[in-house]
Amino acid sequence: MDSSQSHQPPKTAPSDPFADGVDRRRLLRSSATAGAAVSLTACLSEATEGDARSPTVYVFNNGDRTVSVVDAEADERLETTFIGTTASFPANQYGTGADSTYDVLWLNVDGGVRAFDQQTLKELTAVETGYGSNYPNLTPDEEQLLVAAGGTTTIPPEPDPASETPTTHRYVRVDADRTSDDFGSVTGEIETEYTGPCDVTLGPDGEYAFAAEITNETLAVLRVDPFEVATRVDVGEPADDGKVLPFMCTASFDGERLLVENGEGELGPDPDVPRNGSESIWDVSDPESPVELERITRDGGLPAMPITSEIGPDSEVAYLFTPDADAVTVVDLEAQAVDRELDVGGSSIAGAWGPHREKLYVPVQTANHVAVIDHAQRAVVETVDVGESPTGAVGGMVRPDTDATRRALGSLSNLGIDVGGQEATHCPAGNCYCG
Repeated sequence: MDSSQSHQPPKTAPSDPFADGVDRRRLLRSSATAGAAVSLTACLSEATEGDARSPTVYVFNNGDRTVSVVDAEADERLETTFIGTTASFPANQYGTGADSTYDVLWLNVDGGVRAFDQQTLKELTAVETGYGSNYPNLTPDEEQLLVAAGGTTTIPPEPDPASETPTTHRYVRVDADRTSDDFGSVTGEIETEYTGPCDVTLGPDGEYAFAAEITNETLAVLRVDPFEVATRVDVGEPADDGKVLPFMCTASFDGERLLVENGEGELGPDPDVPRNGSESIWDVSDPESPVELERITRDGGLPAMPITSEIGPDSEVAYLFTPDADAVTVVDLEAQAVDRELDVGGSSIAGAWGPHREKLYVPVQTANHVAVIDHAQRAVVETVDVGESPTGAVGGMVRPDTDATRRALGSLSNLGIDVGGQEATHCPAGNCYCG
């Protein structure tokens, strides 16, 4: 890590604002915010009128079920408003660029996915999958949403027929075209055995999707239309004890590479073999014949278990979210090696590109801010204060136009006051991700 980076404070877990009631110091510190939410309504409304399309990042605060709206040009928070739900991994690869007119936010929630209008931040539709964990991704043509449902690193290695937990898992395809009469309807399903699908990502042509299957120890290649499994590839041998446990994946924008995050240990909430993690780099230039090129382990410079990743727009660099290191780990994809670690000031499990894909926005759960990484510099250049325990983020080009009531509810929720409707994303063992 760069010696010029500041010393990190002791690491703390993401906080629950309702665990011990309302903190008086927090209440006094933030009370002015609630009043400002009402008094500044006119100013904020005027700022959004006539300026509906501007580079924006939406940050989902898991601790208080609010969304913080960030100006992705000035890197300033515009507002934090209550929506009553949250997302650990909103669909954020496609439909988020500066040239896109897509205006729907797809959030993964406990039990399914929900669609919200970017302008009003009101719910448009919901799709139940029957599983607690759900990981969505929008197709490049912005017409379909694919959801991997059922897998986490905390599930048992084998299904328990006596449990209420499903003994099979599923991929779901949803009509994501808002102009369609069937918007929000399920257009295809692939039921699998107990394979543990944890994530799904797509190549730029949208013909194929890739999914990590944690219990099956495979990488699944899906055809999008017709919706079916084209092939499965064994992920090989573990780096040490236990199993490989592939659980998250990200395809590059040029369609040549695929990153896969591996658990490297055993399944379950309290595994006998701890999960140390590794990062695999795959060649997917022939989508139906993926080849693992390299696996970066702790011995190879990986500072901690990676949770997920984002790949730069030039497909030369990857950013791994390694929360136990309080850092984002940069990987040079040509050298297939760790390049550096970026101190983000706390623990983060995900991030999202701004619409111009020049900056990566990283919600930091333990610091209540977003770290802004400049891709050209490969450095953190700014931090933006947001809500409580920010978890997921997604880019877009629409500035929400909310009202005083929503802003006031957001302020009250941030104070630790239960305002109702506190729907969660899937958070096994207190962590809002697959594992």
